[in-house]
Amino acid sequence: MLENEITVSANWVKSLVLFAEQAGCDRHRLLDSADLTLDVFNNLQRFTMDETVKLWGACIEETGDPCFGLHLGEKVRPATFHIVGYTLMNSANLSEAFDKLNQYQRLISDGGVFQRLPTSRGVWLVYHPRPGSIPFYYHQIDAVLAAVLSFSRWVTGEVLSPIDVSLAREKPACIDEYRRIFGVEPVFDAEFDGVLISHETLALPLLEADEELCEVHESHARKRLIELESDNGVKDKVVNLLRRYMSNQDAGRAFIANKLGLSEKSLQRKLAEEGATFQGLYNDLRQRLALDYVSDTAIPLAEVALMLGFSDSSAFYRAFKRWTGNTPGDYRGSTAE
Repeated sequence: MLENEITVSANWVKSLVLFAEQAGCDRHRLLDSADLTLDVFNNLQRFTMDETVKLWGACIEETGDPCFGLHLGEKVRPATFHIVGYTLMNSANLSEAFDKLNQYQRLISDGGVFQRLPTSRGVWLVYHPRPGSIPFYYHQIDAVLAAVLSFSRWVTGEVLSPIDVSLAREKPACIDEYRRIFGVEPVFDAEFDGVLISHETLALPLLEADEELCEVHESHARKRLIELESDNGVKDKVVNLLRRYMSNQDAGRAFIANKLGLSEKSLQRKLAEEGATFQGLYNDLRQRLALDYVSDTAIPLAEVALMLGFSDSSAFYRAFKRWTGNTPGDYRGSTAE
């Protein structure tokens, strides 16, 4: 990932693909549409916003569902957002949960922010999308707002409906689905995207509210946010690019330097300043990925060799024996026991 590039959590992206699979889509076909390979998909921690939007487009086209985003948002649960979801669900009430969502939204995605606008009737939660070079699909906004409502219903145990729903998109043919999911008739062709939630609803206590547990989860969320915000060193960028292109046998020092807009000498110098070398990072990542892939019995060993950029299986076997003292087959057998 390049500095300041808009990215999305792998957990959210994988939830998107899983939902499309459950609707009958083929994972490999979806990934091909976004120029992603299965090994990259399985190992990236963050995806670029453009990659994410391409996946959205593939899912929308493959399912043929004009309300795909709406239906995805309807299925969201706190666990969908992992540490952020757990932090929110242990908050005292919905108002506090939405405050924490603003604080930790970036762990889910850099692709948008929420704004709270208080009124006499309630509080507008307005979503401001922040796309990359490819414009958002309206489905993405639908999913976010439907997810807010789905989350709220789940953590309060109440059948909640917003007072109003505002959508900047044009009125769709599947209007009945919007009425069903939101519980009200949205205003379309509006100036902004958001939901108006009553003050009474925001004050509702959450079923899993636990101050102590909330602090435990929030402490982890704060740490992850710090790590994400400091993930700007050249070393981190090199590792992220290597994860993405490990299966490419040409992904050496020159290839990575070019991706970063640096000369090889500049890359070497910057890595040395961070106490690292390109070859050291490459070898360490390759070995760690090898252990992960070999432990996964769903991946054929011949395919592991290709995923790691080896010219053939024998070269991979020799390297693995050097790293672990075992053949890949023996190692897989021992970890499966």
